Amino acid sequence: MPSSSSSSSTRTVLLLLVSLLATALASDSDHKYQADEQVTLWVNKVGPYNNPQETYNYYSLPFCRPSQNDVHKWGGLGEVLGGNELIDSEIPIKFLSMF
Repeated sequence: MPSSSSSSSTRTVLLLLVSLLATALASDSDHKYQADEQVTLWVNKVGPYNNPQETYNYYSLPFCRPSQNDVHKWGGLGEVLGGNELIDSEIPIKFLSMF
């Protein structure tokens, strides 16, 4: 019969694995918004429709002003090599709200 210390450590490891799995399943892509919840708008790059190789950083345009506290989000190596740099626009948007 197993001792209580090994049973306790098994439960601790199992609880740790379940908690790690639960946090891994929650992400921006599968988030379910509630009414009046803040929505994050990420900006990337812009360019002409007819020439997708010609792209510009969103905040390099003269009419787009970045905030003082810019937050970057990197998707992975492929995103970086493709020139995709997501920046939080900090535009106040609320889900299911007009104002």
